[in-house]
Amino acid sequence: MEQNGWDVVWEEGSSSEYIVEYVVEHGTDRSRHLSFLLAEDADGVREALIEEIRAAYPDAGHLEITVVRLEAVEELADLAHEGDAIP
Repeated sequence: MEQNGWDVVWEEGSSSEYIVEYVVEHGTDRSRHLSFLLAEDADGVREALIEEIRAAYPDAGHLEITVVRLEAVEELADLAHEGDAIP
């Protein structure tokens, strides 16, 4: 196992699909996001997340980002959803 700067332990050979839940604070606005990101490792997840945030907030100056949840997805069955849209 290797330790990265996010205090998350990654196992060798772990999935390349990740669920990331994060909060963006911009001025007085606060938005909660849930994303499914594809990456090879923790650095790839970080880069994909930054790219997503830049696309969503292209004109924002300073943003406060808090990652609430970061999980590797082992199988699509792990993404159980109860609602209108079921894959």
